Amino acid sequence: MTIATASLADFLELTHRPDLGIIAARWLRPTTSGELRAGYQLLLRYAGSCSDCHCWLIDARRRVRVDLGDVHWLTEQFYPTLRQQIGHHVFLAFLVAPYQLEDSQDDALPAMPHTHGNDCSVHQFTDEGEAVRWLRSRR
Repeated sequence: MTIATASLADFLELTHRPDLGIIAARWLRPTTSGELRAGYQLLLRYAGSCSDCHCWLIDARRRVRVDLGDVHWLTEQFYPTLRQQIGHHVFLAFLVAPYQLEDSQDDALPAMPHTHGNDCSVHQFTDEGEAVRWLRSRR
């Protein structure tokens, strides 16, 4: 089994798990909006360099809080590019801490699970095993 890893400075680690058909993106610390956006762009390029990588596990437990400006950027600018860039509907499983799941119930955020047109589907989990099972069922 070959596992390829990449990182962006000290705040994001990317790992391709071809045995699972998943890319794992792990935020290593809280980030600024600029770092978050740069990290997602790196994730997009990384996924484009891997074969058949349309299932992403995003470990956001260390990011601490959700910024509505970043959510708007993800939903209005980033998500709409995914199908075009990856060539497939992308499935994103966000791994969050229980308190983050409670915070995400804000009416300004999309309800989970959420499908963003034909571009991607997003879901949140507090258990990594459940997130991986959901992603694997999407392959």
